[in-house]
Formats: sequence, C-alpha cells, structure tokens
Amino acid sequence: MKNNKVKIIVLLALAVGISGVPAITHASEKDNIAVTESVYKIKSDENWLTEEVAKQLGKSGKTLTENDFKLIKKIDLNNTKIDDKFPEEITLLTNLEYLNLNNTKLYGEIPEELGELKKLSYLDLGWNKLTKIPEEVENKIIKGTYTYCDVSDNKFDLNKGWHFLKGKWCYLDRNGDPLTGEQDIEGQTFYFKEDGTVREGLEEKDGKTYYYDKTGIAQNAWKAVNGQWFYFNENGEMQKSTMLSLNNKKYCVDDNGAMVKGLYVYDGKRYYFNENGEMQYGFVTLSNNEEYYFRPETGEMVVNSDIVVGGKKYRLDINGKITKNMWMSDSLYIQPNGQYATITSTYSHSNVNFRLFKYMTNINNQQSVDKRAVELHDGRTDNNCVYFASEALRRIGLSIPNSMCNTYQFENTLKNYGFVSCSDLSYLKPGDIVFTNNYSHVFIFMGWDTDGYAYIVDNQKYNYGDQILHRRKIYEDTSISDRSTHFYYYPN
Repeated sequence: MKNNKVKIIVLLALAVGISGVPAITHASEKDNIAVTESVYKIKSDENWLTEEVAKQLGKSGKTLTENDFKLIKKIDLNNTKIDDKFPEEITLLTNLEYLNLNNTKLYGEIPEELGELKKLSYLDLGWNKLTKIPEEVENKIIKGTYTYCDVSDNKFDLNKGWHFLKGKWCYLDRNGDPLTGEQDIEGQTFYFKEDGTVREGLEEKDGKTYYYDKTGIAQNAWKAVNGQWFYFNENGEMQKSTMLSLNNKKYCVDDNGAMVKGLYVYDGKRYYFNENGEMQYGFVTLSNNEEYYFRPETGEMVVNSDIVVGGKKYRLDINGKITKNMWMSDSLYIQPNGQYATITSTYSHSNVNFRLFKYMTNINNQQSVDKRAVELHDGRTDNNCVYFASEALRRIGLSIPNSMCNTYQFENTLKNYGFVSCSDLSYLKPGDIVFTNNYSHVFIFMGWDTDGYAYIVDNQKYNYGDQILHRRKIYEDTSISDRSTHFYYYPN
C-alpha cells in the first residue's frame, strides 16, 4: 500500500473560478452579501478506511471531506480481508464509538492516535498481525475505559496486571497470560475462571449466595446487582430476611436479600427506610403527603395510639397516620399540625373569629365556600380571594355584598363592621383575616405550624395540592406567595 499522507486542499470561492478564469459577480445579480465558504477536502490514495467511509455516506472516496469522517460513529469490518495497515485518516474519526476489525489481517503498529479517540468505547482488534500497542490504548484497557476491548492473538504482549478485556476483568502475568483459579495478588485473594476472567456476579454454593468481582469475594460490603443493593457479611454470605446494624444505622433486607426502601412490614411491625435504605425515626412525611411517627428507640410505626412528643400530644389512627383538623369534643380539637388543643375563650380573638375558624375547619364547608366563590366570579378559579373570604363571613352571619371582590374595599368593609387592624403577626390567632404585601391576597388564618409557616384557608388550592386548608409562609415572600403584612380581628 502506498504511504498515504493526508493533504488538506482549501478550495476558496473568492471570486476565482475552478479553471483559473476570474469570475465576475455584478451588484445587479446579487443584492445580498455573498457568503464565501471554504471546503476542506481530503486528498489521499484510497484505502480500506476511505472506502468504508465513502460507502457509508454514499459518496466517492475522492470527494470525502474532514466533516465526512466526523459523521462516522460505527465501523464493523469483522472477518473482512483488509490485509493492510492503519491509514492516517483514522485520526479524523473524532466521533467514532464502535470499531470492530477482528480477523481482518491487519498488520503493523496500532497507531497512537487511536487512543486519542475520546468517544470510542467498543474496540475489537483481535486475531490480527499487529506488532505493537501504544501506551495510551493499553492504559484505557487497564482502567476499563472501553466497555468492550479485544486485542488478543496479535504479535505483542500486554503488560502484567489488571486488564478489562472482552467485557471481563483478568489479571495477566509477566508473559501476558491470564491467571486462573484462586490467586493471591498483593496480599488479597482473587478467584479466576478457567478462561482467565475474574469471577463476577452472584454465585450459589451450599445454600449460600456469594458475590465476586475484581475486588475478590464481597465481605462486609454492600454490592449493587441489577439496580438493587445486597449485603454480604464477613464470610461473604448474602444476608436475607433480617435487620442489619451498620455504622450506627439500621437497614433491612428482604427475602431475596435486596435492600428495603420505603414502608416495609418486618416481623409484623411497620418500618420506614429512606432512599439510602436507612431506617427512619420520629415524624416522617411519606409520598402520600401524610405524616407518620416511628418510635425513636426501635423505628416501629406507632398506630392507633396517642403519643406525647416535645410536650405536645398527637393521635395516630389505625393506619399510623397523624390525625389532623379533627374535633374530639366542643373543647378538644386536634389542630392542622396534629397537636391537641384545649379550646378556651382565648383561643381566638373573639367569638366572631372563633365561629369563622370553626366553620372553616369542616372540609365540606371549605369546599362549599370555594365553589360559591368560583360561581360569584363567573366560573373563574383564580383571583377569588375576596370572594372566598367574604362568602365565609356571610356563612357566619355578616351581611357582606356578593359583589365584593376588591381587597381595598374588603378592608374598608371590615373596618366598618368594627374589625381592628394589627401589624404584629405574632399575635395572629385562628379566625383572623390576613392581608399580604401590596394587598395582593387575603386569607383566613387557622393556626401556626413551624418555621414561619401557618395553616390557612383560601381560594388557592391549585397551588397547594388541591387542598383548601394548607400551609403558607407568613413572614417571607416565596415563588408562589407574598409575605403577610397585617391582619384584622373582631374585638370582644
């Protein structure tokens, strides 16, 4: 084969014809700015690579450009008689991902440029007459960079040590031959199959399950297999159907040995494990947005029972869900945050505020008020806050016009009824009517939660999981709500 040298010819259409005769372009022929393009064409003797690229693109080898080579992602000439060296054009395949030249009678050295093809992940050069492998290519094999690589049955030997060949790890001795059987390497025991590849994956022996990989047999370690995590003890045995205490954390594995995540029943009791498999304790909000409680001592879910946490009393139903917004009697109420509250004359600012609050604790009343607010606004579900709050007040006896729809008008109406304004939000009590910055919104306060949040009722269920009674930030702006500025209450 001739020594191919890649020559790049730049054809410039700079008002010069191919024949060398000047080409004249008149202004009358083109009003727009002429765009001059450079075409980089490959000039070389045709070889097996240019023929393959031309074939894939349906072009002639003589018309190939640099960009044509960049379009090639896969070359598979397995068992094709090439009987040649690597041409220099191999450097142009910058987007090549797959190269199979197994048993093609290639000879000479593997070019260093092959190791510079960053996207190449599949490389098969086995069963050829290649005489040398460059250091960069072998380093990629040692690191396992290629998802598949075969360079066997050539005229060179790989260095001693670990190599990722044919999709498997193996350890080559100083002669380039793979080790087999049980081997001690740098003080650690490894297990190799008869073909020289390291034992990998799960194996059953005497009713026990073990896991092998490049690090040997798994011991005191978690291993991921097919997207699931398994734990192997000090003897390498997979653990099944048991609780595990590791590094001050508790885990559970099921009957198949897989790490448990989420709610799980073990020995008749319910537990919860997070995405890392770690047992959770205390208050936990699950994917259904309901809150549960798991004993700090054992992680067991508490069900059908009252508990006291931090001096506050809570009730868990038969499914373990924390009871919220429920009247146990006329004087005992479980608040929206789940805490029991004894109702006294100071629970709200006045009887008017208390009646408004109690009326809106009923979910049927919430839905009825919201539905009426939409009707009053001609079927619109947005910008209904004044309609909503006005309708709630009408339900407890205040004669507010149905046409009331403006926050400024609504505030004046409250003043006319004798409601008193307060800007110290720490004095908020259930049943108070709250206005936000720039009078952008109004809502009914139902009780404090934590971290500056409160439970409220308003028309914005579309922003809060379709819940009319929901949490809202009080003191700060958020992406969906403005901060509160003042509120109104009716004095006793």
